[in-house]
Amino acid sequence: NADATDSCLGDCTLATCGDGFVRAGIEACDDGNDIDDDGCTNGCALPTCGDGIVQDGEECDDANLSNADACLNTCLDAHCGDGFVQDGEECDDGNADNSDACLNTCEIAMCGDGFVQQGVEQCDDGNDVNTDACLDSCIWAACGDGFVHDGFEACDDGNLSNADGCLNHCVAATCGDGFVQLGVEACDDGNFDDTDSCAGLCELAICGDGFV
Repeated sequence: NADATDSCLGDCTLATCGDGFVRAGIEACDDGNDIDDDGCTNGCALPTCGDGIVQDGEECDDANLSNADACLNTCLDAHCGDGFVQDGEECDDGNADNSDACLNTCEIAMCGDGFVQQGVEQCDDGNDVNTDACLDSCIWAACGDGFVHDGFEACDDGNLSNADGCLNHCVAATCGDGFVQLGVEACDDGNFDDTDSCAGLCELAICGDGFV
């Protein structure tokens, strides 16, 4: 017969891959050449992702199913944000959200990276300065934390004592504030009345002090 799709071609030669005729049930294609990347491989098979041959529409093809190397099993080049952790990446969650555990630079989120990790950090200003609104522990500055917040606190000794030089509302102790500063004041009744038991200079009233 003259059928070119069976094992014997019309010129009485045996059918082979590369003869330009698709052998029914044996070959998926046959374009008569040995070029692999033109839509029909030189093995007379249709190209597929994973065959090791880079075809149109594929960025790469390494013929394996690993997503941990430079070529994904979708035949796309691996990159940060593809959802697969490659060499050189600490993490890859496949999103651009910088408020979760993995930054969009494929680095693990940590205090000091400049991004607030939701549910973990109160703040993150990306510096190690403890005199601004966000401490280097990624919590908001507050009176009593032991650090003086510039422009907001006069002092901060990190304790609740009102008998030292810094009151527990982060104001410097002074005569007349109503708290006796140990070793500095004899008394402090919160006023400047020189006729009561505590004179205006925070000294106990005594006979001879000049005040009646």
